[in-house]
Amino acid sequence: MDESIRDHGMMRLLVSAVLLAASLGLPARLLEGRAGRVLGAMMHHGPNDRDLARIERGYYEGLGNAMRRFDRTERASSGFDAGELAVSTNDAREFVLRPNLETMHKGVRWATNSEGMRDRERSIAKPPGTYRIVLVGDSIAAGWGVDLEQGFARGLERILDRPERRVEVLDLAVPGHAPGQRWEHFLRVGRRFEADLVIFEGSAADLEWDRRRMRAFVGRGLGFDSPVYSELLRAAGIERGDSVETANRKLEPIRRNILPRVYRTIAESCRTEGIPVVWLLVPRVGKRVDPEARAGMVECARAAGFEHRIDLSSIFDGLDPARLSIGSDDFHPNAEGHSMIARELARALTDLDLDLEAGPVCPEMEGVSR
Repeated sequence: MDESIRDHGMMRLLVSAVLLAASLGLPARLLEGRAGRVLGAMMHHGPNDRDLARIERGYYEGLGNAMRRFDRTERASSGFDAGELAVSTNDAREFVLRPNLETMHKGVRWATNSEGMRDRERSIAKPPGTYRIVLVGDSIAAGWGVDLEQGFARGLERILDRPERRVEVLDLAVPGHAPGQRWEHFLRVGRRFEADLVIFEGSAADLEWDRRRMRAFVGRGLGFDSPVYSELLRAAGIERGDSVETANRKLEPIRRNILPRVYRTIAESCRTEGIPVVWLLVPRVGKRVDPEARAGMVECARAAGFEHRIDLSSIFDGLDPARLSIGSDDFHPNAEGHSMIARELARALTDLDLDLEAGPVCPEMEGVSR
């Protein structure tokens, strides 16, 4: 294709996106700069719906029978098959982990506390002298495919906790939740736990994830009272009773603004609550993130208002995926992969200007390069 024609087409798309952002009340900085152009290009010139469905099938392949297959949008209006690990909800989250669970799934022990967290029982009131971190995320943060104590949430707690300054890392992650659903879960469950810091886990799959979930759950009349999604549904003109197909058509014009708007809601919510928040981009084994795509994700988080950002998406680059994944066809990190994430995340957190005393380097962190 002639370069001038392609550049002209890209410019038209960029101008249209800026005008659309203005009409939706989004800050112009969300679409400024090279990273913003990359983010838009990933939406408009990246994979189509068929490609995205194939990607998403791969993303959830490891979830097996525990959760419903999210790529099957035609089933969205017929309800949710929660499986043994989850229970459906009558809100935009669609499902959460089943409380007080004790089971083996695919050779891995799954246990949840009374709040449905894959975690030990935690008091609502923060123990005296304790710095409390709440981790909000999806299947990687929940430790899919590894035992409870092998996930990076537990590893991070072991590294940071010490007798003179107790640190708790509460794992609020739910496998399969889109970014907005992760935050919906925090607002409904996690905010009661007196967090000193929230870590919001993002992944390269975030770009289209909320759109795909929104078009599914509106068929059940969900999301219209959601602090995260209600504004987006109004902006798209979606009404109660709209079919999956109608919702998808109405969401199409604002698709590139969905993730920035969800991220902005999260960042603004934390500022309102007075809770520091760190946006964390985690790696997927064998799923190398293109540097320009990575820059687009980081810029999206920055422009949305995440003051603190940690990008760990490249820590597995150049390493043998067979050594770090839970299976040959599954991108989820194994115990070694989670240990790497925990160590690098601990280092990054101690470098931030937060009210978190780092203390001496723990033996678990020795020998790990920056």
